Amino acid sequence: MEQDNLFGRKLPKLGFGCMRLPEGQDGEYIESECQEMFDYAMAHGINYFDSAWHYVESQLMIGKCLEKYPRESYILVGKLCFYDGTLESIKAAEQAFAKELSDARTDYMDLELIHALGNPGSLERVDALNVWGFMRKLKKMGKVKHIGISFHSYPENLEKILKNHPEIEVVQIQANYYDHNTDGAKAVGGSYETYEICRKYNKPIIIMEPVKGGTLSTIAEHPEVRKMLKKADPSRSPSAWALQYAASLDGVLTVLSGMSTIEQMKENCEILGEKFIPLNEEEKDMLAEVAKLVESKKPVGCTGCHYCTDKGCPAGIKIPEVLACLNMLNQFNNPRMTRMKYYPAIEESSPRDCISCGTCEGECPQKLPIMKLIREADERLYIGNDIDLWANH
Repeated sequence: MEQDNLFGRKLPKLGFGCMRLPEGQDGEYIESECQEMFDYAMAHGINYFDSAWHYVESQLMIGKCLEKYPRESYILVGKLCFYDGTLESIKAAEQAFAKELSDARTDYMDLELIHALGNPGSLERVDALNVWGFMRKLKKMGKVKHIGISFHSYPENLEKILKNHPEIEVVQIQANYYDHNTDGAKAVGGSYETYEICRKYNKPIIIMEPVKGGTLSTIAEHPEVRKMLKKADPSRSPSAWALQYAASLDGVLTVLSGMSTIEQMKENCEILGEKFIPLNEEEKDMLAEVAKLVESKKPVGCTGCHYCTDKGCPAGIKIPEVLACLNMLNQFNNPRMTRMKYYPAIEESSPRDCISCGTCEGECPQKLPIMKLIREADERLYIGNDIDLWANH
């Protein structure tokens, strides 16, 4: 735990991301299990709760579970989303923010983020609507204590935003030891360059996706990686290494974890609670070597040049995206998380639509056996069209 000047109270290294609260088979939140998790968090100093008005029903559950605690005893974070066109006016934003307060049973948010700023069209829409003025107004009224953004885009976009908008007090970014030591995340905001830009502008940082969407939890499936991690600390799990790396970065206020069970809550509290110890330089160097080793495990040398699709795949298959999923599956051995990327990639056309014309292979500078590889990807990842089926396997 440490005292943080921004919020003026003790802030834990572990933040509770409330997007994945425990659900029953009917898709409804299980209130008793949610309450147990919130109670455990509060009892162990975990008082930072990340939410958003568009996280379905989560703020209602937050309001129920935290109502018995003094408002000043916890930090509540909300988000307003403009990038997908959902909020197309300041009036719509006012209504969304009012719903946040009402659902969470509070009069104010400790921190309100403009969500996913940097995504296509988001900055233009936010500027055109003068969302900045709206946020400053909320702060002046006392309905928002601090203003921030969450970011998922290119580093140069973040540089532009922070340069032009000094009213931003906090930045929420993706960060994990794999993306920080490889070139795989430059387009999605997870690169080390994004982190460095936050530091350049002296912005406190909140980290999301410290376990890279769960993929780093299975990284030890590679025997060499498992050997390296076990040699460093036989008792530490792959997820623990990832969380500790993120929390050890300078300038980080808290690290979000989207926990769904009381067991996850207890494990993460053990890692990032009162007993948290930052990684030393030797441990950070070891994780950098792990990242580079896993990066070298890519079985497909696709560079994403898109020659195979620019010259016209008759079936319209998104070949580079499919091959990226095959690499991801082989690198991290996490089928569920890989399918979350694979299914959107095959929404319009899949490898099953391939007519074996060979156009893609004729255009590929790497001379890859594309038709064979995309079929392999589909055989390993496609398990039917039922979203509930593939999302849980």
